[in-house]
Amino acid sequence: MGRGNGWCILRTGSAATLRLAATLAEAGIEAWTPRRTVKRDAPGKRRRLAMGQRRVLVEVELAILPGFVFARADRLLDIIRAGALTYGPHPRFTLLQVGDRVPVVAEEQVAGLRKAEADAVEAIEGERQAEQRADERRARAERLGSERARRKALRQERRQFDHGEQVTVDDMPALSGMVGTVIEGRGTSARIHFGGALTMEVEAWRVRPSGVQSGNTLTRDAA
Repeated sequence: MGRGNGWCILRTGSAATLRLAATLAEAGIEAWTPRRTVKRDAPGKRRRLAMGQRRVLVEVELAILPGFVFARADRLLDIIRAGALTYGPHPRFTLLQVGDRVPVVAEEQVAGLRKAEADAVEAIEGERQAEQRADERRARAERLGSERARRKALRQERRQFDHGEQVTVDDMPALSGMVGTVIEGRGTSARIHFGGALTMEVEAWRVRPSGVQSGNTLTRDAA
């Protein structure tokens, strides 16, 4: 196998692994190191917990094989020059050698690392989807909680109704468009007659005055 089809191996500090692959690529040398993304607590975790706030996670990219970077073997001379630079964009690295020979790793020999990287991508995507579902469930619960609180506050609303007052009812589709007459006001509710045998007690917040006269509306003297 020719050098152009394989990789030579570079060694660097664990913390510099991803940066070395990036700086080599920026210099025009194809370089690769398998990586994975994990979720970790965002800075300020203790303060958030002390304040009773929700846990916040951030994504962090890590090398699967810390300290090792693969670079295209057909760029060997450029790699050697880059490694010899005292100052430059690259983290310090050495070229892996066996005696005087630079071993070349075939593409099929890194297949296991390629799969590990693909599995890591699948794993983080599963975590992202699970987190999104959890966020959606939390948002629904918050909306329901807010709606329950709103309804509770509305049910406690007290209003003054006059006997015989003409009213309509909101948020009750069965009574939509009907005009009724107040028989009795009870602060947080009212008994309303809608004509015939239909008399209902309705929560006060649903009731609003109406100037509409209709065939099913009693006169003020009807009650």
